[in-house]
Amino acid sequence: MSDPEAPPVVGVVGAVPGSAADAAVAAARLGAGVALVGTAADPHAVGELAAEGVDVTHVTTADHLDADPVRAALEGIAGLGGVLVGTDVSAAVVAAAVGTAAGRRVHCVLDPDPVIPTVLGLLDLGAVLTPDAAELAEIVRQGAGSEAAGRPPAEAAATLHSWSGAPVVVTLGADGVLLADDGRVRRLPAHPVGVVDPAGAKSALLGTLAVLLAGGEDLEDALGVAVVAAGLAAAASGARDGLPTGEALQTALDGG
Repeated sequence: MSDPEAPPVVGVVGAVPGSAADAAVAAARLGAGVALVGTAADPHAVGELAAEGVDVTHVTTADHLDADPVRAALEGIAGLGGVLVGTDVSAAVVAAAVGTAAGRRVHCVLDPDPVIPTVLGLLDLGAVLTPDAAELAEIVRQGAGSEAAGRPPAEAAATLHSWSGAPVVVTLGADGVLLADDGRVRRLPAHPVGVVDPAGAKSALLGTLAVLLAGGEDLEDALGVAVVAAGLAAAASGARDGLPTGEALQTALDGG
């Protein structure tokens, strides 16, 4: 991991509770500045995020979140280096968040959980798409039909990557991840751990990836570190309890 003079700043867009919110906690535990923009069904959950060091200024407890406030919030984050977007908010909000990241020319990670049709229309904006195998198949099905969706994940990832040239990261649990980028697909193995509970693994990967990209790391290098973070999370119980701190992650990277 790099050690920049100032911590990276990441904007996270999603619902509370939710996987994007858990990824915001993962990013904050690594020492990043994290601002969450989204909706919250439970005010207590917002307090838990604040206790983890996440800026919840732009979280609303209203039933609906409009696109314009999301754009304004992301535009107003000083030093923004990256944006992580979940699809558990409205399609308009997802599009606004990815579009704002592209407009500010900062890295964007788009996690399609759940898969919504809007994802296909955003591929040209260059966000790193992070589906699991089932989500990958559904996106490819929407874009190319059932036959293409039935291909092995590496072939499906190559197909999706070819549509726009944007990177695709496919999470495969114990089988690691696939990275489709620069016209090729390669596999990164999972971090070897005794799996206790995989619930927090994807959030750890997303938060770590967003932080490192925001800090200027190369995608493949950042993903390699994120895979280690996912492994550490899977080795503990609970969706948040095992999310690693920066110190714990660095120790694992050093072979400790």
